Amino acid sequence: MNRQRTTRNPMPREKPILLGYVVQRKGIDGRMEISVRWGRLISTFLLLIVVGWFAIAGALYLHFKYNKEFDQVSYTKMLTLLPFGLEEHRIAMGNYHIEKGLAEIKTGNYRDALRLLRLGVARAPANLEGRRVLAEFYEIALKRHDIAADQLLQGLEQGGIDNIDYLKQTLRVLLRYQMDEAIQNLADKYLPDEPELTDINRTLAFGAANANYLRGNYDRADDYLISYNLLESLEGVLLSSQISWDRGNKVAAITKMEESIRRFPNSEPLLMQLSRYHRELGQIDEARRYAILRNVSDPLSAAPRLELLYIYNKSGDTEREQRETQRMLQQFRDDEAALQALANFAADTGNIDLARRTYEEALENEFGIDAFALLLIEAHLVQQDYEGALDFSEELLKERPDWLSKRWAIFNSLRAVASYGINRPDLGEIYLQDFIDEADNQPQTYLAVARRFTKINRHQQARKVMMVAYQKAPTNQKVLSELIRTELVLGNTENLNRLLSRLLQMRRPQMELLVEAYHKLGSDRFIFTPDRQSLLLQLSAILRENSQTLPELNG
Repeated sequence: MNRQRTTRNPMPREKPILLGYVVQRKGIDGRMEISVRWGRLISTFLLLIVVGWFAIAGALYLHFKYNKEFDQVSYTKMLTLLPFGLEEHRIAMGNYHIEKGLAEIKTGNYRDALRLLRLGVARAPANLEGRRVLAEFYEIALKRHDIAADQLLQGLEQGGIDNIDYLKQTLRVLLRYQMDEAIQNLADKYLPDEPELTDINRTLAFGAANANYLRGNYDRADDYLISYNLLESLEGVLLSSQISWDRGNKVAAITKMEESIRRFPNSEPLLMQLSRYHRELGQIDEARRYAILRNVSDPLSAAPRLELLYIYNKSGDTEREQRETQRMLQQFRDDEAALQALANFAADTGNIDLARRTYEEALENEFGIDAFALLLIEAHLVQQDYEGALDFSEELLKERPDWLSKRWAIFNSLRAVASYGINRPDLGEIYLQDFIDEADNQPQTYLAVARRFTKINRHQQARKVMMVAYQKAPTNQKVLSELIRTELVLGNTENLNRLLSRLLQMRRPQMELLVEAYHKLGSDRFIFTPDRQSLLLQLSAILRENSQTLPELNG
């Protein structure tokens, strides 16, 4: 019975365990054996990989679309991202963010534009358009020209050196912020040993010529101009002429430009520069001739007519000056830019009547009146009519025009000068402090105000203005030069060594200022200036190198 029961219900020889991936069986000898179902295990593993792959692709799709704001992401691209397309995806994502950033700029959303451009350039470093606009953000909006220059320089290594427009922008930024050494490094790196006259090479060579000219390395600047045939261009001729002029070869400078008139017969920069050079040499007839030539080539332009006005004013030809101003008032009364240029001339020369006429014309034509009003006050100051300047200022205060609050700081600077001019330092100090407290004043504004104080022999006030300007813009060479000039006038020795040392590290300091510093440092008044002997030695060496342009040193 037992034998029959066993036969009907035999014990199974195989028993699946671990979800069927392993089988347990009893061997012939009665011992238990375990075997792995490799086919099932591998197929399941492969299935899990495929499912996981699709799941990860879905997660990446959602991540990039919603967390990284990459709307152009596609699920199919995410499937091939990890093994093959990670770098390609990174670049595509960067280009997309740059595109969105540029679009945000058009809508005026600059905060998001900056954020997107930063992300985009970090992921797509070879996108030159994004890098260029990001550099403009850093330079203009964030006032970080160092970062802007670094961004542009990095772009040159990402293909920007082969893009002439990108190269030109990079050179402009470097020149603007006196990064002349960086330009020379680029020339050394990218220009071949034997000149090749490609557009890229000539652009870089011209940048290097400018940088060397601005540093006073005239021979090296000339070498670039000659080696790359840059004298065939108008810009090359003008730069070569400036080099000759600054070397003291004034006749050679004028000759170079006059010989180029046939090649560039209607060039405004060439004719205007010739007119200015002759005017500086006191050759009024020649200056007038070139200004008239420029006017004949473009009779509707105000620039040559203004140059004629300055020539007439310098030569004392009052009758022609008045006649020409009347013509310009009639011809350009509807041209705001030309009328403002005429108002500038009136302010420069202290022509109160002309400044008032331009102001009235601007009122009648409903132009932006702020510049004309401020220039009228300045004309009073140049003419030393301080009471008239304050009277007109009071009229403006009574009218309270909308623009006055926006130009309040400059308005108060003019009132300060006028108040000191009538010996009311109590009022002048109040107005001057209002000007200084304005955070948005530009370096050129500080310079103009300081020079107005210098003209009325208020050097302490000029120094106060320039100290604020120097603290805000320590790399501005014009600001530093004006501050040093003021310190020399006042006889201040405390910071003079530090200021002069910094100036000598900048490009081509004004020789007249260095002569003044050398003579005054050699006097007993500055005997306690720190590092005096070292500064005198440096100044002496520089002045000896430039003795050709400074004949007064040879006496």
